[in-house]
Amino acid sequence: MDAFEYSESDVLYTQLSLFQKFMKRHSLDKMTTLHLFKENEVFEILSDCYESVQLDGDGEILNDIDTLLKNNGVTIE
Repeated sequence: MDAFEYSESDVLYTQLSLFQKFMKRHSLDKMTTLHLFKENEVFEILSDCYESVQLDGDGEILNDIDTLLKNNGVTIE
């Protein structure tokens, strides 16, 4: 693999890690978080933007997810 190639397992690991951190950040259960991620295509965005996700820190990516959800009309308390 060259510097810009990555495996599906790399992407899946990153998606899962951010999913768990998002759950913890907002004190949400798995099903609520899964619904939010699926309805707002967060998994697809993380996959499509994988190279950028790798360059930014988790905190910045989580902030981006929060912004995406807010822009989509989602309110998380």
